[in-house]
Amino acid sequence: MPDFQHILVTIDVEDPTNTEREIVRVRELASVSGARITMINVRTPRSSRYNTYLPKSFDADEQAWHEGELEKWVAKIGPTTRPVTTKVRVGSVSGEILAEARDSEVDLIVVGSHPPSLTSRLLGSNAEKIVREAQVSVLVAR
Repeated sequence: MPDFQHILVTIDVEDPTNTEREIVRVRELASVSGARITMINVRTPRSSRYNTYLPKSFDADEQAWHEGELEKWVAKIGPTTRPVTTKVRVGSVSGEILAEARDSEVDLIVVGSHPPSLTSRLLGSNAEKIVREAQVSVLVAR
């Protein structure tokens, strides 16, 4: 088994279907290799045309909510040999995950994948884009 040093695990706080499977795999890999873990969630950017209809604190409140949800997943992963860090980014899911992987020098990305839908068959899924473009190993949890 490869000796991973830093694992990036993607967390979709709005649809945690795959997250349980991802967490189990990450916990096992980190315990064997002693890798540090970073959990990432990517918020979808909203159009500025909604600014007049939303409270001024909307972005900060949404950021805080996503950070709080990630902390719940940190608690679920349980004790690890190294502290688990979290990151919330805003942008395209695959683009932000790949950017974080480069910025943080991870050597494994763990991503969940849903069964293919018509849209993902036509446009491709985030998991597919990450697998195709990542410069490091990618584990797709199903």
